[in-house]
Amino acid sequence: MLGMSDIMMVGHLGDAAVASVGLGNRIQFVVLIILSGLATGVGVLSAQYYGAGKLTRVSPVIIKVLIIGTGLLLPVVLLTFFFGDLIVGLGTTDPAIINIGKQYLWVTMPSLAFVLIVMVFENALRGFSQVRLSMALGCIAIIINIALNYWLINGGLGVDALGVLGAAWATFIARAIHALMIVFCLAKSKHIVFPTGLTGNDFYDIKQWSHLIKLVWPLMVSFGVWSLGTFVYQLIYGRIGTQELAVMSLMAPLEGLLVAFFFGFASACSIMIGQRLGQDDFMSAWSVARGFAISAPIVTLFLGLLMLSLESLMFMPYANLDQATLSVAHDIFILITFGTCIKVFNMTASMGILRAGGDNKHCLLIDFSGMWIIGIPLTFAAAFYFALPIYWVVLITYSEEIVKSVLFFYRVKARHWQRNLTAHSGPQDAI
Repeated sequence: MLGMSDIMMVGHLGDAAVASVGLGNRIQFVVLIILSGLATGVGVLSAQYYGAGKLTRVSPVIIKVLIIGTGLLLPVVLLTFFFGDLIVGLGTTDPAIINIGKQYLWVTMPSLAFVLIVMVFENALRGFSQVRLSMALGCIAIIINIALNYWLINGGLGVDALGVLGAAWATFIARAIHALMIVFCLAKSKHIVFPTGLTGNDFYDIKQWSHLIKLVWPLMVSFGVWSLGTFVYQLIYGRIGTQELAVMSLMAPLEGLLVAFFFGFASACSIMIGQRLGQDDFMSAWSVARGFAISAPIVTLFLGLLMLSLESLMFMPYANLDQATLSVAHDIFILITFGTCIKVFNMTASMGILRAGGDNKHCLLIDFSGMWIIGIPLTFAAAFYFALPIYWVVLITYSEEIVKSVLFFYRVKARHWQRNLTAHSGPQDAI
């Protein structure tokens, strides 16, 4: 919703504004998802430590992950500051979009430090089956972002209209407040996941660092491979033309809203399975996995049909865009609604089931194969060799999801993911 509100609320500024914010968000998304891999590692360990009754082991993990995440984010922020125009220029040749997108990135990219803090603590809390605080604070952050967007984009109360730059500052402020709220709440309640220091010898224990890095590096690389691939898709759309980039920019948050709903679905699956694996209850873990894998695409279909029925309402903020742009967006919206069913199954199998047992290397292999060997080459050929319309180009991108769904199905069925990570057991012990 945070990303969606930025794009929706600059819609009245025209195609260039929508395209620049969409491209800027997609560039951030690459970094954000890599950091999400780190945070997911916290969630996996938190759930299994909770199942094993080792609650005090979570806060040292949080400190280590925050240090690793900060070390990764700092050089990225510096690169964005010095080479922002070149980075945005990868996705478009339109100088107006490059200039606006660069300024949007300069403000919003540093705010990912706040997002990292939020994601790490949220994943730790999810591992303990505590999600209401995260939900409440997330809703408050969204309301703040929308209110600031309206004010800063359009101006008022002594502030000049800032346009796209106003959306960027609204996002920065909302993310900062979100991070401060979650830190304040956990510190005030003296929650067990909130670190009170470097936790003594645990911080300097090389074996613990090694165990954590072995778990999270395949997650980070896998998430990075996938998010970089989504950016490459966006580059392809941008190189087709400004209208195509605008269409896919306004489609991205609508698809993201549907996918984000099932990100929570997959997170719930991961926590429930992780807690059972931490208790060595492998039969119960398999029962939960099977239930989620079957229900995810079915529920997605019904939710997608609901979104289709509300299409006129969802497209209302874009009424000022060119009618040709909206016509193409309508066709792609229908395609995305049904294609997301396959995508959600893959997300549930990967994030919800396999990664709950630390089966991260196979997830990396499947993601890489589906996206970089199948999806991206076929999409590139469709766009530039066969010069197909954008609808058919987008349709061909789903070849990636079809291939991955087959591979994920067989990997889940094999049950090699059933491992108790708190006991450092291998697949043999799990089976």
